[in-house]
Amino acid sequence: MSKIPVIIDCDPGVDDSYAIALANSWPEYDIVAITPVEGNVPAAVTRKNALCLREMLDIDCRVGFGAETPLVKPYARDAAGTHGVSGVGSVVFPDPRLGPDEKPAWEVIYEEAVKADGKLLLFAVGPLTNIATALRLHPDLPKYINKFCIMGGGTVGNIRETNRTAEFNIWVDPLAAKEVFEKLEVYMVGCNACYLSEIKGSEFDEMIALCGDNPKAYLVRELSVFSKKNSLENGHDNNIIYDALAVASMIDPEVVKYEDYYVYVEDRNDVINEGQTVVDLDRTSGKEPNCHVAMGVDKERFVAMLKDMCRFYAAK
Repeated sequence: MSKIPVIIDCDPGVDDSYAIALANSWPEYDIVAITPVEGNVPAAVTRKNALCLREMLDIDCRVGFGAETPLVKPYARDAAGTHGVSGVGSVVFPDPRLGPDEKPAWEVIYEEAVKADGKLLLFAVGPLTNIATALRLHPDLPKYINKFCIMGGGTVGNIRETNRTAEFNIWVDPLAAKEVFEKLEVYMVGCNACYLSEIKGSEFDEMIALCGDNPKAYLVRELSVFSKKNSLENGHDNNIIYDALAVASMIDPEVVKYEDYYVYVEDRNDVINEGQTVVDLDRTSGKEPNCHVAMGVDKERFVAMLKDMCRFYAAK
């Protein structure tokens, strides 16, 4: 049976790295491209991390460099406190041997989508700038995508400036998100779902033990060590592996329960809820649902999948 072609658009990022590692461990997936964007840390860092992740995980794929700034909004924030200055916690990468693709992220996404002939599974687990740019340049892109799943938004947020109405990935580039939601059928794994998947310290301990000391498991072992320490000792939310939950939801449909709602993105910069994915939970808008919204999580299945990921790399 042929594998499912997968692109991961991301801003690596601790949880992005988990997401890439998880997708790479799934035997039915073929990662054909990684397309880094600005987000958790500036683009110069996410780009290097994408190149390094490709090599550390032995992924044979294209890496297309994406946007350095949002479409119009200034980029003036990063999440280094959560992700570490390097963006990937305490992981130490050797310098990458291979460079990026000669084409930018949006062209790589389009070319691989066309090549996949309607079978592409596209993940976007960072700001949606690359995806919006691809849609602007190639309006026919949607017909080549089988499923589009994001980590972003939700019925609640995590940005203090908006009183937690907006989630980070959407808030960084709300215009891009607005355009993407208007043009693509979205599977949205947002904060409300991710908050149901919090990993316990004992579960991180099990993941670390399963990795053993195989060098091939270095990445997921070090991510787990960092996540436990930075959440339990430093008070950050690394015990919520946001981006990996989006990947898990497509691997096993029992992990996340989706419900269909109409969703729009508030992209104005003069409102308190800038970047909010406004979900018509009461179905009062009169508009047809346009988004599959993650509303429930089987945490045990998710944790079991993360443990299987650790076993995969420990056995390589």
